[in-house]
Amino acid sequence: MEIVNIEASAFMEMNNILFKIEKQLKGLNSSKSELNEWLDNQDVCILMNISDRKLLSLRQKGLIPFSRIDRKVYYNKEDILNYMKKNLKIHTNNGNGTDGIE
Repeated sequence: MEIVNIEASAFMEMNNILFKIEKQLKGLNSSKSELNEWLDNQDVCILMNISDRKLLSLRQKGLIPFSRIDRKVYYNKEDILNYMKKNLKIHTNNGNGTDGIE
């Protein structure tokens, strides 16, 4: 094993640079987690248990906000969850099987 000696000031400068790099990397990781909050058509169809045609219909009616990059459509996960909460239908069976609370 080889031992290298450096001046204390050079060591402190290297150490500060490494801390800056670490901080930048942590910032990239937080940005990356924000990117994970976007869903594509397939993800939304699975999450909502709907067909791609139904999703297209919701998008065309302006009920679900979306973003498009080239031909690919993305949805903010929070927007989808909010839509699902607002439009939640709870069905109960009180004997005749047709009553529901919307």
